[in-house]
Amino acid sequence: MEDIENMEEDEYGFSRNYFLAKELGGASKRSAHKLSDIHIVDEQELRETAIEMKHAKEISELMSDYKTMYSKWVFELRCGFGLLMYGFGSKKALIEDFASASLD
Repeated sequence: MEDIENMEEDEYGFSRNYFLAKELGGASKRSAHKLSDIHIVDEQELRETAIEMKHAKEISELMSDYKTMYSKWVFELRCGFGLLMYGFGSKKALIEDFASASLD
């Protein structure tokens, strides 16, 4: 029992000393960088410059491939399953196209 108490006390002392050292040692270190200095890119600007211009053909091919799967997606949704879309970029165009196609 005494060993457990000593071990807990040692762990407490270690963690206490660790945070004290961080507090005392890091107090004088400050970065000159500010969050307000970051230029935030507009989503539309990003789309126009980075994604759609370079990969327009691939995006078009993917959308065509996805359109062939719409009926399967509707079936799965009606059966109570969900759909997970992942990867880089917005899925807004895909979801809007799917929604308009399934309403027809």
